[in-house]
Amino acid sequence: MKLLEAIKSRKSIRAYKSDPVSRDVLTELLDIAGWAPSATNTQPWEFFVLTGKVLDDLNHATIANIREDMKPNPDIAIFETPPKGTYSKRQQKFFKQILGIIEPEEGKNKMQNWFEMSVGNYGAPARIVIVADKSAPGWFAFDIGIVTQTIALAAQEYGLGTCILGDAAAYPDEVRRIAGIPESKRIVIGIAIGYPDGDHPLNSLLTGREPVEELVTWCEAAEE
Repeated sequence: MKLLEAIKSRKSIRAYKSDPVSRDVLTELLDIAGWAPSATNTQPWEFFVLTGKVLDDLNHATIANIREDMKPNPDIAIFETPPKGTYSKRQQKFFKQILGIIEPEEGKNKMQNWFEMSVGNYGAPARIVIVADKSAPGWFAFDIGIVTQTIALAAQEYGLGTCILGDAAAYPDEVRRIAGIPESKRIVIGIAIGYPDGDHPLNSLLTGREPVEELVTWCEAAEE
């Protein structure tokens, strides 16, 4: 797959086949992703790959937290500032799209069902948890954003789908306890990864992008 095609065809996959992803494939993918750029080559990322019982236990524990109305306590303040103005409008448009596809389960509204699907890894057989040591320089979150997209783009070369999960960082103490991640590591983001279920309605969702003309300002010298 060519790079420009990969960038434009990437989308969040929210339903997966049960087929496992081999350790060899994930290792090769993460080796490639490690070539992502970082400020002064600090490479402030580490990867914890969760599968099997560890992933199941984390999914169940996190869903239980939601059902008990436990407030998220992320290591990075990703939930503190809700979108406003233009950003809120874009978010609400997306909510309308995805909630139009999700079927509510008995005793739950669509939003709760969606949240539980997200923290439950959307049924993907693996989750990559990306962490940064607490001693990492202040720009670590920017660098981890770069490596996260690199994983999502490169995964397509292996026929894999991904969904970047901010919700995976909502309860970091649970993640550290169940996955055996040291207290010295910040839980930054998670990525659900697996082989896409191409027939599932959730994977039919396509989101648009703002016209480039509305996002770019050209700063040039005035003509004399």
